[in-house]
Amino acid sequence: MFKGRAWKADRFGDPETVLQIGTDIWEEPPPGSVLVKVAACGLGLPDKFMTEGRYPIVATPPVKPGQEISGRVVSVPSGSAFRTGERVMGITLYGDGWWRGGLADYAFVQERKCLRVPDSMTDESAAGFTIGFRTAHAGLIERVPVACGQRILVLGAAGSSGAAAICLSKALGCEIFALASSEDKRRFCQSIGADHVFDYRQEGWVEAVMDATQGHGIDVIFDPVGGSTAKQALATLAPAARIALIGFASGTWLDLDAQDMVLRNYSAIGVFSGGFSAEEESQAYARLERMARDGEITTPLGNVFEFEKAGEAICLLETPGPGKTVVRVAEGSPGLS
Repeated sequence: MFKGRAWKADRFGDPETVLQIGTDIWEEPPPGSVLVKVAACGLGLPDKFMTEGRYPIVATPPVKPGQEISGRVVSVPSGSAFRTGERVMGITLYGDGWWRGGLADYAFVQERKCLRVPDSMTDESAAGFTIGFRTAHAGLIERVPVACGQRILVLGAAGSSGAAAICLSKALGCEIFALASSEDKRRFCQSIGADHVFDYRQEGWVEAVMDATQGHGIDVIFDPVGGSTAKQALATLAPAARIALIGFASGTWLDLDAQDMVLRNYSAIGVFSGGFSAEEESQAYARLERMARDGEITTPLGNVFEFEKAGEAICLLETPGPGKTVVRVAEGSPGLS
């Protein structure tokens, strides 16, 4: 078995208050997973929500956050497609209190959601790759899907899934319109491929988007935000447009009007990246792994925190800086016992 450090909350609450570093033990990985020595851990709003008790997949404490990681495989079950020593990135077994998340020296990774890391990718970039790009792939390739030349409006464009959507849309040949709240975030969006950026806090942004499309309107909205901003964005839609419903970072889902949808001929499509078959997931991850290896997409990396600052990093997720937030997991002194 393996012994090391792990962040854990024994009760729901404010992450900086309830999360503590303790010691944990990892047995051999069960079938369908691999055990990884963690190099870095990517964070997202679900990590904050689960620690606070607002995430339905984690219904009871203890909470061990950290949904995605990068690192090296240290143990595999019989029949695994992976070998010890391989660099991988993937999604942890975070939902059950027994199966730990990735804010730890070791983590179990779901084999069906595990990818090999290209040699050109850093540990920090790899740690923030899987969830953002799997979500963007589910929305823009599997559920909508988009086509080369279409106009894509990305809400929350400087956030984890929004930034991944910009990168993937760019690789697919789309024209990208990005919404972000600050000059810093808008510059970031431009740096990763957005063709047009707008401040959704300023009056007239809807008209500005329409002007930038020469009156055509937006073909696809990628919406991980919901709330009033998404409601306003509906006015930018072209005929036969579609909305990919990703999440509710604003605190509420987009409130849709069925009559408006009918009269204006647009569609809303729910996107849950965890709702696909094993075969569909395998195809999606194979494509993403190839695109990463070929340099077509790379993690839009943001702030990187040290392991001891993970609680602080999670608290900042509701008002983060641009790009994917990652925690670097130091070597420490874990070992085989």
